Amino acid sequence: MCEYVTELFLEEMPPADIDMITKKLGPVVRRKLKESNVTYESVEVFCTSRRFGFFVHGIRDRQNNTIVEKKGPSQKVAYKDGKPTKAFEGFLKSNNATPEETEIVEINGIPYVFLKKEMLGHPTEEVLSKIVPEIFRSLKFKRPMRYGDGKYRYVRPLHSVLSLMDDKVVEFEFMGKRASNITKSHRYLEEAIEIKNASEYESMLKEKMVIIHVNDREMMIESAISKSGLHVVKDDDLVHEVALITEYPQPVMGEFREQYLNLPEPVLRTVLRHHQHTFITHKNDKISKKFLTFQDGPSSRSKNVKVGYERVINARLADADFYYREDTSIPFERFNDKLEGIAFQRGLGTIRDKVERIKIIAEDISRKLEIEGPDLELIKRAAFLSKADLATSMIYEFPELQGIMGRIYASRSDDIRVALALEEQYLPDGLEGEIPSDLIGAVVGIADRLDTVVANFTIGEIPSGSKDPYGLRKKVFAILRILNSFEWDLNIEKESQLVESLLEKEFSRKEFSEFFKGRLEVILRECYSISQDTARTVLELWRSPLRARLAAQTIDKYRKSEDFDNFIVAYTRVHNISSKYDSNEYHVELFEEKEKPLFTAYMENKTKIEDALDHLNYTEAFEHLKSLKPFIDDYFDKVYVMATQEDLRRNRLGFLKSLDELFLKFGSLSLLSK
Repeated sequence: MCEYVTELFLEEMPPADIDMITKKLGPVVRRKLKESNVTYESVEVFCTSRRFGFFVHGIRDRQNNTIVEKKGPSQKVAYKDGKPTKAFEGFLKSNNATPEETEIVEINGIPYVFLKKEMLGHPTEEVLSKIVPEIFRSLKFKRPMRYGDGKYRYVRPLHSVLSLMDDKVVEFEFMGKRASNITKSHRYLEEAIEIKNASEYESMLKEKMVIIHVNDREMMIESAISKSGLHVVKDDDLVHEVALITEYPQPVMGEFREQYLNLPEPVLRTVLRHHQHTFITHKNDKISKKFLTFQDGPSSRSKNVKVGYERVINARLADADFYYREDTSIPFERFNDKLEGIAFQRGLGTIRDKVERIKIIAEDISRKLEIEGPDLELIKRAAFLSKADLATSMIYEFPELQGIMGRIYASRSDDIRVALALEEQYLPDGLEGEIPSDLIGAVVGIADRLDTVVANFTIGEIPSGSKDPYGLRKKVFAILRILNSFEWDLNIEKESQLVESLLEKEFSRKEFSEFFKGRLEVILRECYSISQDTARTVLELWRSPLRARLAAQTIDKYRKSEDFDNFIVAYTRVHNISSKYDSNEYHVELFEEKEKPLFTAYMENKTKIEDALDHLNYTEAFEHLKSLKPFIDDYFDKVYVMATQEDLRRNRLGFLKSLDELFLKFGSLSLLSK
């Protein structure tokens, strides 16, 4: 058994690509080795900011032998007068075989020549020289770079390739570089390293300050944190992030000026953690002036690195302190006046225009949800201030603090619920985003997102495939989740029409409804564990996402009962015969006696069903709906709907259409028919 290692040494790579490589490279290598019939013990992927590759441990020096079985000509064609024909000789020649490697096998009573030959495996190095470039080429990067006069395109420009099986170079060329047994040390040392045997690769790089595995670098970082003597705030994401961008992480402790501790903690966290990849420390449960960061290189450089970090962090905090004092020197609401100069989106006016729409939409939503009194006044105020922080100096310099600074600035003069709403309107969108804790932020958040979605539809910015530059899918997910979490019965279609009128632009209602239906189906299945066919059944109720969810949960509950299928079959008869009839008008005086039992049951239950649905009691409504099943069966046993007498036929179809419309309040139940 042998040891194989290969490495690409490149310019510094983005963290996201390093993560992708560590997740996807291994499965590709294993698949390729399996396809190539190569036996091995294990595959081990490694990656740093400047190199990546893989080991194949316990790899055999040759491919496995294979048995080739191939059908040839029939015996009658292969032999004439007991001697091989030219057809048989041609078959042997094309397969590099001899007559002794063939046998006669009957298929459906006809004897054929069959070749059965053992093919010797090729040397593994020959196989690797072919498949390793294919493996590296198969990786897809988000933003690959062009280099070498545009001839090559890869994650970053490639400097060298290492490829070694035991002590022998496995030769191949990739992106213009030929494989060798030479690699590079850590950037600080800048030495060429000759690897004499694949088994020495990891240890030799470690001697030259390169820790090749992300997990090992994470352990180094965590160990340094625990030995620092500081109360470092736990931050697993930052540990991983630092491990990705370093090859030899070493701790550096520093501190910033005490005067900056007066800044709001979110500002300090943004400067330290997000901008400088620095670990925050606490003292008495508050951020302290001490910080812990990591350099990529030997600890002997830590003094200079410390000075550099302190200089940069103090400079950034000085800027933040200046902006904070400047912003708080005037009333927060006055920043609304500056929104006129900030564009929302091309073709959609300014942020000030958007705020005016948010105010109207939020008030309309409040009215329809019967939100009144102090809550309504707070919603109006929150909508008015919803984007004011976008005009502040702090957000201009630190845009990731939008909403957060809105809360901080508004809390100086406004109700705490208004301040909280300014932050909660920006809670992450999508299937797993947080839900606002208060109805003020929920209403403003829905109004803001709905305005953005409809506005983009009016200018043709409709997501397709993987293209969704404005995150509209995630915004719709957020709207649907908020409505269901607060159990608000809001008509999305009517609200979208209000936005359309405010924009004075039209959009495709069909595309809009299909877009919402697609997101609603995902929400029902992923967040509420609704079965796929039930989710599709209620999609026609998309206008009220809450009703769609309640109907789906009720249907899924009743589907477990024994008589459910028979109930659906009975209803489907009603739906199928009336679906193409476009009128629900009928006259009771035209009913024959045999039609009246279903009509009476319908009238007795219709009010009960509608009253239960008005109170969102879908279980009670479904019980009343199910009670119509025997009357429907009896009706179709005794009544011929498509009567030759036209007035009777139309009357019966109109009545059944009315009955069908009652069932449709639960969605397209006929889709559940077997």
